Amino acid sequence: MARKGSRKTRTGCFTCKVRKVKCDEAKPECTRCSSTGRICDGYADPARAVSDQPRLLKTQSMFPSITRQEGRALQFFCELVGPNLPGTTDPYFWTHLVMQFSRYEPAVRHSIVAISSLYEDVVRVQDSPFDVGNEQIQNNTLALRHYNAAINQLTVMENQGLVLLVCLLFICIEFLQSNREIALRHCAHGTAILASADSASYKWVGQYLTPLFRRLSSLPFFFGSGPSDVLDLSISRYPIPDFFDNFSEAEGMIDDVFNQAMQVIRRGDTYRVGQKHDVPIPSELLEKQDIVLSQLNQWYAMFTDLEAGKGQTTSKSSRFGRAFALARYRICLIWLSNAFVRSEMGYDDFRDEFSKVVEETAEAAAEQNSTDIKTSPAFEMGFIAPLFFCAQRCRNLSRRLEALRLLKLLAAPQENLWDRDGMHALARRIIEIEHGVELSIEGRVTPGVQPKYSGLPPETTRIQQFNVEFVSGRQKNLYGHDVRGFKAMLFMRSTSGEIYLRPETLFEENPQLPDDVSQGHIGAVLFP
Repeated sequence: MARKGSRKTRTGCFTCKVRKVKCDEAKPECTRCSSTGRICDGYADPARAVSDQPRLLKTQSMFPSITRQEGRALQFFCELVGPNLPGTTDPYFWTHLVMQFSRYEPAVRHSIVAISSLYEDVVRVQDSPFDVGNEQIQNNTLALRHYNAAINQLTVMENQGLVLLVCLLFICIEFLQSNREIALRHCAHGTAILASADSASYKWVGQYLTPLFRRLSSLPFFFGSGPSDVLDLSISRYPIPDFFDNFSEAEGMIDDVFNQAMQVIRRGDTYRVGQKHDVPIPSELLEKQDIVLSQLNQWYAMFTDLEAGKGQTTSKSSRFGRAFALARYRICLIWLSNAFVRSEMGYDDFRDEFSKVVEETAEAAAEQNSTDIKTSPAFEMGFIAPLFFCAQRCRNLSRRLEALRLLKLLAAPQENLWDRDGMHALARRIIEIEHGVELSIEGRVTPGVQPKYSGLPPETTRIQQFNVEFVSGRQKNLYGHDVRGFKAMLFMRSTSGEIYLRPETLFEENPQLPDDVSQGHIGAVLFP
């Protein structure tokens, strides 16, 4: 009951209502919450539709000025896009925070309409490549119109926290078009804003946005053009605790340590297979390697203690999150330990760790029914990278074939800039070259064909490193059929120890061949 002489309001934020205190109704977050360190959970829409109305009408009642097409896009985002974008990570940003801000921030609303429309296009053309680039958005007038509207709104936005949120939405829009350079540019711009004192004053930024930018910081190590693209990792560093209270803390630390490991690894590439292969490794780089390896060991010890105290995880999402966290830990341990080793044979010392990645991921996959196979793209990096690494660098043939199978089963078709089918095709070809074997499009050994190297392959057949250039759009193969292809430059080592380049052109799809042409014949033509 309201106090005598005052009027009870129904328009305050959810947090103040729960606390039963008067809300000052400031937006995007009320001062009463922000000044006391609380998270303001936003406001209810005053024009909520009754529960028995159709969902589309409910969406349009929340946003009275939108068209039916825009309402459908918003509803599609709520029901499918938002829940799928986060992959194995916490979905709150996409399922709650974004929708909360969309009610009163036009730039957010325009952005999610563009995302929803592009997302639906990508899902619809699953049989086509994801690197559709500018052609896709030019054909999608709804997405283009709302993306431009969001950009116009952003130019007059003063709240740096909201600018960061919209920046993440812009990154997502570019991911869905596979616009690598623009996506990385947005990542760099957002990281610079994150470093400002203004954005740091918003507690919800640190809680919900900083973790996303922390994970995005790994992208330049895989998709950047060089050292100039690498982001300042200190901006989104995760403070190392004495122990983990929950899985979220463990996830935050492994996100950060993963980035640091990748930084050392990429700096080591030039000493391993690059121009400085005869130059001694700098002492400061070796010291950094030891520091990050120590942090990895610390993470695993605290994670083991957390699991011992919390008991076994039971939900499917937590099992996938656990498998993904452990996969990144083990991949970092293996890769970082070999960052300056000039022979690929060093990876053979970590066969047990490779096996654990495959086994732990397979355990999570065992909970997944055939109807659960991912067909929708994700904003976050998922299982593509760790499973590709296993297929690439574990030289146990049965293990790497299992990693190849899991890659197709567990990974989303697109995970930010990672393309599942492209990485599957590349891993498949690497296995064929290293073991002297022919694999089917699914990654199985051709019946009746014995691998030349059924055990560990020699150094001279092992791929040291690779560069990939995806071919834009669909291509015609030798027989006129549409396929999606890319060019790969494989770094290999000669018997004398010198690095040489082997060019490959690969297709993600099994080409349809005339009856009188064998798979071996086209393989010889395509992979000289």
